[in-house]
Amino acid sequence: MLNTLERLADALGAVTSALARLTLVGVAACLILQVVLRYVFNASLPWPEEAARYLMIWTVMLAGSLLVKDEQLVRVDFFDHFWPHRALSIRNAVFRLLLAGLLFVLVWKGWDNAVFGQRRTAVTIGISFFWIYLAVPVGGALMMFHMIVLAIRDLVRGTPQTGPSILNAEV
Repeated sequence: MLNTLERLADALGAVTSALARLTLVGVAACLILQVVLRYVFNASLPWPEEAARYLMIWTVMLAGSLLVKDEQLVRVDFFDHFWPHRALSIRNAVFRLLLAGLLFVLVWKGWDNAVFGQRRTAVTIGISFFWIYLAVPVGGALMMFHMIVLAIRDLVRGTPQTGPSILNAEV
């Protein structure tokens, strides 16, 4: 079961990474377009700044789930070598499940916010705020899934022995 969950997590991670890259390219394209129009042609469009802002929200939420998956969030591991390996694994699993619970609240309240946002429309790009606010429950659900997979991994296989933390996440 754990192998299946890890394969699913890897597949979701690949799709999420591709989407995060696309949204980041969209942010860059909108901002470059606006800068070129404003400073080269002395004219500007009303929508690129707003579009870039909302694409950046999506980028952050999608990339955040990749950081959870790759265990790249900030952590204090100075005292970890004092714990017995099995106790460390159980502690990490409990912390991950508690974080998954907090992420569940984020998903729940984020969904409520997205549904509430259906009543409003973004001024310049003309889309419903539902699609903008949907970034929070989608990103939160991805983070929660990866937290649960990591918690199960910690309970079944134990926490992997790693050296100093290095950034290996790729967006």
